[in-house]
Amino acid sequence: MPRHADRTHSVSTDAPPSPADAAARREVEAVLRERLWIHPQQVGVRVTAGTATLTGAVGRRSTAGIASRLAAAAPGVTRVVDRIRYDFDDADLVRSRINRTHPFSAEPFRP
Repeated sequence: MPRHADRTHSVSTDAPPSPADAAARREVEAVLRERLWIHPQQVGVRVTAGTATLTGAVGRRSTAGIASRLAAAAPGVTRVVDRIRYDFDDADLVRSRINRTHPFSAEPFRP
């Protein structure tokens, strides 16, 4: 069953995004596509007044966290609301010193 990182609700607005918000959205979509190979149809990005809201689903919790951190670093983004769902909570695997795995692979991670 998919899990959800953030269960807050926001008020939707139908006003068109400002040019700065539209540019920030494009930046976030580009970084997600280039760094994580996440298509905009998989994880949606909406930017309003500098706040980027991420929606959609990915396979692993760690991937959702990375996407949120990448979005926060994008030019024009001042805050991120992470509503990305994930199928598998790999938090214990990522933290484990014995059976660590790379976030994009089930193979053991050897630093």
